[in-house]
Amino acid sequence: MPAVTIGSLEFPSKKAAKEFFRNIRDAYADSEPIDGKHEEYLLALIACHSEAETKIGVGIAGFTVGRDEVFGTTRHFMITRTDGTRTDFSFHSCIDGRNVRRDKLEALRRAVEDQIISFRARVFSEGSVRCPFLNTELILSKSHVDHISPMTFMALVNGWMESMGLNYDSIAITPPDDNQIVTRMTDVDQITSWQDYHQRHARLRVISPLGNLSHAKTTNRV
Repeated sequence: MPAVTIGSLEFPSKKAAKEFFRNIRDAYADSEPIDGKHEEYLLALIACHSEAETKIGVGIAGFTVGRDEVFGTTRHFMITRTDGTRTDFSFHSCIDGRNVRRDKLEALRRAVEDQIISFRARVFSEGSVRCPFLNTELILSKSHVDHISPMTFMALVNGWMESMGLNYDSIAITPPDDNQIVTRMTDVDQITSWQDYHQRHARLRVISPLGNLSHAKTTNRV
């Protein structure tokens, strides 16, 4: 029995389903219309979305690929509705279902993103930067910022929630909406408290993407 069924498509795993739709996404340039069989597959895919009715709206005129409007780095499928309005959707959400905990962790990451960007810019402004694992010289545009164990990102989140008497259910984030791949925190007091906690307790380092994936993750969950 297939693990995942999307319309007429059957996949042995969620990973295989995601790879299939990732390949479709990557086959198109930004704003290029998606047609033929690929359009049929996306119609079946969007029907699996937890917010399918809202995403579809008055009806689907077509699909394209676009980038998130905030940072311009994440590519995702776009729906153009029959009334001319547009919205985005993630194939991950269609296949996995909505994961509120994941959305809240994403909002927490976004809330301290300025700290991460400032840290990386400061490190590069001080001279040559090398990956602590691979000893390769890094450039700013192709580097990651890593939270050093034991104060991993998850440890910081858990420590902050404990200090504030909070849990995931009590963290306020933006609700699902059109053109919102990125979720954000909405409670001003929670934002200020979390940013202050992260600023005081986070220990950061600049690392290469390969070092982050192949070395840091073996001992450090960020």
